[in-house]
Amino acid sequence: MRKISLFILYTLGTALTVSGTEHRFYSIEAEGDTIAEGIESTILTEKSGNVETITLCLHNRRHTPFQPVKAGLKLGVDTYMDTYPEWYSKFFPTLAVCEPDHFYGYMQSPEGKMKAVVSADPIASWSLDYNMGYQDESQKNHWFYGHRIECLNLDMLCRGPLPYHNPCLWKLEPGEQRTWTVKIIDIDNADSYEETVYRHTGAPVIMMKSTSCVPGDTIEIMVWGSAPKMTIEGRKLGLSNVDTSLWRGIYHATEPGIKNLLVTDGCRQAHGCLAVRHPWRTTMQLARNAADRYKQKPTSHVESWYGFHTAFDAARIIPEPGIDSVLNKRFDLILDKVFDKNSGKPYKFHWRIQNVSSTIGMLADRYLAFGNPADLDLGERMAAYLITYQQTDGAYQNGHTDYTSVIYPAKSLLEFADAERVAGRKKQANRLEASAKRAIEHLVAANGDLETEGQITYEDGMISCSALQLGEMALRSKNAKDRQRYTEAMLKLLDGHDCLTQLRIPDGRRRGGTLRFWEAQYDVFMLPNMISSPHGWSAWRAYATYYAYLLTGEERWLRETFDAASAFAALIDYQSGNLNWAFVVDPYVKAIQVCEPDTSYTADDDTYGNPHPELYPNRNIIVGEQYVPMIADWQTIVSSDNDVHECFKFIAEAVLCNAFIIERSDGSIASYNCTLKRDENILKIKANEPQIATLYSNLSTPYKIDFDGEIKTIRPVPIK
Repeated sequence: MRKISLFILYTLGTALTVSGTEHRFYSIEAEGDTIAEGIESTILTEKSGNVETITLCLHNRRHTPFQPVKAGLKLGVDTYMDTYPEWYSKFFPTLAVCEPDHFYGYMQSPEGKMKAVVSADPIASWSLDYNMGYQDESQKNHWFYGHRIECLNLDMLCRGPLPYHNPCLWKLEPGEQRTWTVKIIDIDNADSYEETVYRHTGAPVIMMKSTSCVPGDTIEIMVWGSAPKMTIEGRKLGLSNVDTSLWRGIYHATEPGIKNLLVTDGCRQAHGCLAVRHPWRTTMQLARNAADRYKQKPTSHVESWYGFHTAFDAARIIPEPGIDSVLNKRFDLILDKVFDKNSGKPYKFHWRIQNVSSTIGMLADRYLAFGNPADLDLGERMAAYLITYQQTDGAYQNGHTDYTSVIYPAKSLLEFADAERVAGRKKQANRLEASAKRAIEHLVAANGDLETEGQITYEDGMISCSALQLGEMALRSKNAKDRQRYTEAMLKLLDGHDCLTQLRIPDGRRRGGTLRFWEAQYDVFMLPNMISSPHGWSAWRAYATYYAYLLTGEERWLRETFDAASAFAALIDYQSGNLNWAFVVDPYVKAIQVCEPDTSYTADDDTYGNPHPELYPNRNIIVGEQYVPMIADWQTIVSSDNDVHECFKFIAEAVLCNAFIIERSDGSIASYNCTLKRDENILKIKANEPQIATLYSNLSTPYKIDFDGEIKTIRPVPIK
């Protein structure tokens, strides 16, 4: 049975929790401390149909203000995903947003059930209870956080500082009494979510199919409300009435950047933002610069040198000999420090086989950029070593743990096989493809019963890496039945993964980000857990949505691909060139972060392990709904923040060089990365950028296509 409870955090690190039942009155005290004395509460619950209503009342009967760090409700919905297949019915806290005078969000299960959580009253903040994970035996008395969430909390009062759109509610004055009403609503159809929020709060709700575009494009913005008014960057945008309570606005983008959006409806407000993209070419150039500025380091974790994917993809597509040469030499330093080139084996941390598979992918990238056969020779030795970990069932196994879904070893082998074929090494390519195919058959057979390193849970990367590898193999399969099997297995995983992805947030900085929450402690030496979204590993889902579009032709997947890519690109500050590690979603996290480099090492030295942030000079900071900078430009020892470069590797594969047109059911034709003009039965297509050389056409009408001057006929063959 679900337990709703009141919690009061009155000194940092100490929480008082009182269980809630119907019509119960409490006088709250903490043994040995009188700071909560005189604070009275009631919690009332009522269930009617698909709506559960919770009413919380706090009354300060003291003669002094009540100023807790936080005080609010633990909703008690089961979010603890720890075993298969039970985790399919658990609810992940997918969305939570505080507005000046109301709150909305939802919790979703992998099997697709949804609970809206709304309040027509202002709620200061929200938070998650993250579990503790493990104690590193070499770092006594210091704990790393785990991979599970114990509870979603609504923080009716919160000290702050908080994001600008959160209400300022941090105290109760002497004699003051406040009441909050929260509704938890079971929703059968996710498409009715935004209307449900509006009906139960009376507040405007922003709804966008897409949150990104380029200058010259338009974005449709829908709003649920009674008489809403909208401004973007302070300029009024007209809204037209579509239905009784549904309104529509069209934004014409003129220049790149993040554009803040505000809707008012009477005294109520809602906020959002749009991502108007800079050119992909500029994005990759700045990302390559960042691969040099934020040092790639020889460590126990491939995340420390992940920027070479960006470096070599950029060198292949938009070469710049000066910086390409610098990064090339840096990669040789990494290889010499981490791997025995004669055997292809790592010197240490052999169990991290993703270090090997990902570096094989980098060697493929470098060969395609520079054409040195020595990269293929080394990659073959490393691939042979990797395949020694493959089991009879096809899994790449490390000890007792299946590592087939840790990053994407099968995809890395397929990428290397492509480079082998370019070099005319067909026999070697066939051997690697056969290994990858066995691994992906294993993923089909697993049917969602997957594993990953660290603490087992319904884990973001475990699901998305499995999906993307299935999609990659489906695209390569010449056998129609195999292609169908892989595609169906991929789509099943993607559907469940919706609960771990920001798909409804009206915020272009975050749309398409996946909801990871344990990476800060390893990547930027920051504790405790916090949702980092987008994060480098968010790109794993984006590969899968890209493949899903190529396999099904459904525009949803293409739209999600571009929105995610735009959010990834926004991690770069286009004026300064600074690169951020991730965007933190939680509105209020009291954190510590290492603030000094380890002077015992330089960035050229090999370092190992997961240094615990509490063992180094650190600072206390408040983090909330913001970008977090990289640390690899000043921290000398192993850090994993260069995993952000997965975002740019994905951009290089999916959107940097590709344009797309798709004919919709109403006969209109949507274009991505290109402009389109229709002249009778000829479509004149112009690529948005000079490096775009491939057009993916998904048409049901037999148009002739003029793609940058080359006229060809595209037959109306639907993508299956």
